[in-house]
Parts: sequence; structure tokens; C-alpha cells
Amino acid sequence: MKSITREMLKIYVPFSNLDWMNYRIIRKQDLTYHHIHKKCDGGKETIWNGALLMPISHQYLHLIENKEIRTYIALNEIFKYVNLQRKEPTDEQREIIEYLLRDFEDKHKLDKTSKNKTLIKYEYLDRGYKL
Repeated sequence: MKSITREMLKIYVPFSNLDWMNYRIIRKQDLTYHHIHKKCDGGKETIWNGALLMPISHQYLHLIENKEIRTYIALNEIFKYVNLQRKEPTDEQREIIEYLLRDFEDKHKLDKTSKNKTLIKYEYLDRGYKL
């Protein structure tokens, strides 16, 4: 685990046992650091530019980025607010995140990869948050 991720865990104690995209935290040491403002675009590895994600949600977020940039940007905007409040996402923020994810899933449920596999894996649908 990166030191920045450990620092963020001290600030954003995940009492809900969910990452910032509503996925269950299995082991805290598995959490990854997501750059809100991308590293390749000059984004720094700071607490203010990060989000705590499990590997599966991090992978899913970048799939969303490649398929539907507006949803990706909307999720990152929520992550910015989470950083401003300096605590894990609120119930209202989690509901918005869940709505965005479900909307994406509804639009792309029939999409296939170049290898003709389902784009939205079962693992992406197995979140810990329930509306």
C-alpha cells in the first residue's frame, strides 16, 4: 500500500466498510489510490487529488472513463467534494454514485468487449451499497 493511501485512510476512516464507489472493503491494505486529476495531465499524488478505491472499482472506473466520459467526470466531481469534507462519502453522495453506476450499467448492459465478452462483469455489479 502506498504511503499516500495510508495517510488517506487515517483521514477518511471507512466506518461504512465501503470504498468511494460503494464497493465492500475486503482488506484495507488492498485499497488503491485513484488520481482525480490524472497523473498524465499533471495531477499530483496528494490527498486532495485522490480517492480510495478497491482494485475492482478502480478498474471499473477506468472502463467507465473509456465508455462514458461524462459519468467518469461526475464521479470524480463527487470525489472532490468528499476530499473537501475530509470524511468518507455521505449517504447522499453514495446514493448519487449508485445512481450514476446503475445508469451506466443500464445503458451498457448489452455491450460486448472486442473478444465478445460482456463489458460489465458480474464483479462490477457486486457492490456493498444498497439503496
